[in-house]
This record gives sequence, structure tokens and C-alpha cells, in this order.
Amino acid sequence: MSPRLKILILHYLGDPRSWRTAMVEHELCLPSFAPDHEYVVHDASLPLPEFVRDIEFDGIVLTQTFLGRRRHARIFQGVLADYAFVQSSSAYKIALPQDDYECSGVLDRWLADWRVDRIYTVCPQHWDVLYPLNHAAGKLRLGYTAYLSDTLIERCRSPRPFHARTVDVSYRTVRMPAHIGRLGYEKWAIAERFRNAARGRKLVLDISADRKDAVVGTQWLAFLGNSKFVLGANSGSSMYDPTGEISERAIDYQVHHPDASFEEIEAACFPGVDGRYVFTAISPRNLECGLLESAQILTRGEYSGVLEPHTHYIPMHADLSDAAEVFAQMADVATVLKMISRCKEALLSHPGLRYRHHIAELLAAIASEAPAGRNGSTDPQHALFERYRTYKLRAEPAHWRKLRARERFQQTLVALGAQRVKRLLMGRRERAS
Repeated sequence: MSPRLKILILHYLGDPRSWRTAMVEHELCLPSFAPDHEYVVHDASLPLPEFVRDIEFDGIVLTQTFLGRRRHARIFQGVLADYAFVQSSSAYKIALPQDDYECSGVLDRWLADWRVDRIYTVCPQHWDVLYPLNHAAGKLRLGYTAYLSDTLIERCRSPRPFHARTVDVSYRTVRMPAHIGRLGYEKWAIAERFRNAARGRKLVLDISADRKDAVVGTQWLAFLGNSKFVLGANSGSSMYDPTGEISERAIDYQVHHPDASFEEIEAACFPGVDGRYVFTAISPRNLECGLLESAQILTRGEYSGVLEPHTHYIPMHADLSDAAEVFAQMADVATVLKMISRCKEALLSHPGLRYRHHIAELLAAIASEAPAGRNGSTDPQHALFERYRTYKLRAEPAHWRKLRARERFQQTLVALGAQRVKRLLMGRRERAS
């Protein structure tokens, strides 16, 4: 019988009311899909009870939201202090980062110092650049920004027929910060470029780069499933910023120059740096579109070695200089339907993209280092897991109620301040008249 493993999962998902299903599924895949083990699933925004440090964990999993704390120096120092016990733990440690290119040097040193055993990077390229310390130690494995669950596959089993969809081309994006590089800028820019290129073609478009038009929750799959074609671009960055200094300069510059163009910010903050390395990966949207049989029009890229141009998607240049060719391929419906079928088959036949494979690999790695002969309730430390569950039931609701009340108070102050400024300005206008 396989041992019942004791696993600590550290995350920073925040208020459960704002959780996104795909993110939660990714971060908490172990307790969700392999519930027969003992878990402490802890949000690092809450204090960690001292007794948790006394548990002899078999595995410790550091999720992307927990590792994302490295981007904020003050918060990061607190994380290092509060979770210093991880460094000395004998547990098998696994890191699941994303956006590896942001503060990559900080992340590499952190994971090396904490003696993390395995790192699943979603960037298929330049491991020696992103993780010089851990790459040299042979700790890296290829991971993905999302995986396919049986539930998602079942929900997408019978998508709306291509000819019955009411939207020809859809796309949702937001303006990316300049420090992500031109790759991020073009992800936003293709929305307007495609709209301009499609003028006069009698296509039904649902394309927006405005945050207020975001499609969330269960509506997202319906949105994609009603689109014949979905635009997309490489997920990732064309900037190498190992310490975060570039992002700090760029953000500060944009605060003082809110209308600055990408070219102006580049010249002022990171001349000659953008494009030296390109870090990209296949995105959750690529997987969802494939399952829903929506044809994808994508800027050329690696897409983690899973999707290939013309075979699985219609390629386009980011500047839409090949727009005429793109529209010609869209009009060839028979070829498009074959491409859709090949894309779906490529995703479903790729074992590494399945949650079941990912979870089995994580558990096998942890179990390989776990002592034999334990079985859950007979373990004397089992009571500590029960104690943590009691703590969590009591502490988490109170914590989030307090946080929500504080946010409402701050929003009220902002609203009152705005009203006061408005009354002041109206008073000045009346006096001037």
C-alpha cells in the first residue's frame, strides 16, 4: 500500500471571493485530485501556527503565488523570516513558479538557498539564463501554465458546431506593463491592429483590450465556445530582469509619464535590453480553445513545443503585415476544420498536459523520499493536521472579514475624497461665473 504522505502547500491566493477557478485548480491540484493524503494548505497572508513547524512533512510545495512574493522586497523579507524552517526541513521540496523571468536571479538564489529538490519551470528555453544555480544542479523540469483535468475535458466534450457560432473573431487582453518587453506590448497591440485590418470584411468581431470588458467565471468558456476564431499571442516576456531593477525603473517612469509610448519607456529605462532573450510558454487559453474547437490565430512562437503553425493554428505577424494571407486562410473552412481537429488531438494526446500525469509525478517524487510504513491515522502527528484544520476554520473567515471591511472603508474614503474635490471644483466654477 502506498504511504499516506504529509504535504505542506504554501500559496498566496488571497480572498476566496476573488479566486479564479483555473488558478485555484493549478495551485491546489494535489488536495483537489489526490485527496487521500494529509495536507496543510496554507495561505501565507495568514500567520502560520507555530505547531505546523513541528510536523515532519514528506513534501513541501511552493506555488506560483507564494513564489511571486519575491517581486516585493519588503514582503519578500517577511516571507524569508516567517518560513525559514522550510530551508532546514528534510521534506522533498517542489517549486511551481510562473513568470520565471521576473526577478529570476532572486528566485534562483532563493530556491537554491532553501535546497528545493525540483523546480517545474514553464519556460522551455534558456534554463541556464533563468536558473544558473539550479540548472547546474539538475533540478529543473518542464512544467506548464495550465493542465487538462477530466472535468474540463468533459465540459468541452460537445462544443457548439463551428458554423453555428455567432462571433467570427474574439479576443480579450489588457495593456501589459512596459517592463515585460515588446512581446507583452504586442499582445495588447494586436487587438487594435486586427480590428483595423478587418475593416470592410463583414466579420463579427468581439475584440477588446479594456479591463471593463473582461469575461470571467463560467462565462469564459461560453465566450470562447461561441467564437469561430480566437486571436492570441505568445505568453511570456522578451525582457531579462534578474533583480527587478528594470521593472522598478519602468514603473516609476510610467508613474511620472503616464502617456509615454513603449518606445519612449524603452529608451529611458532599458535601451538595448529588450529581445536579448525571449521567454514564452503555451497558455491556458490555447488549451481551452483547442478543447472547444475554436480555431486559433496566433503570433508565431514556440508554444512549449506543443502547437505548430499551419498544423495547429493560423500564424500571423504581430504587425499584421500578412493580414491578407491570414484572412485567406480563415476563408478556407475545410482546411480550418482539419486544423481544429489536429489541434485538439495534439492537446489530448500529450500526457504531460494532463493533471493526472502532473500529480502522479509530484507524488512519486515526494514518496521516493518518504519513510515507509506509515498510514495516516496511525501516525502520531496526525493530530497536528486536525489541529490545523480547526485553526483554519476559525482564523480564515475572521481574517477575510477584517480585510474586506478595511477595503470597504478605504473605498469609502476614496469616494468621499472624490466627492469633496468635485464639490470644491463646482464651487469654484459657481464663484467664477
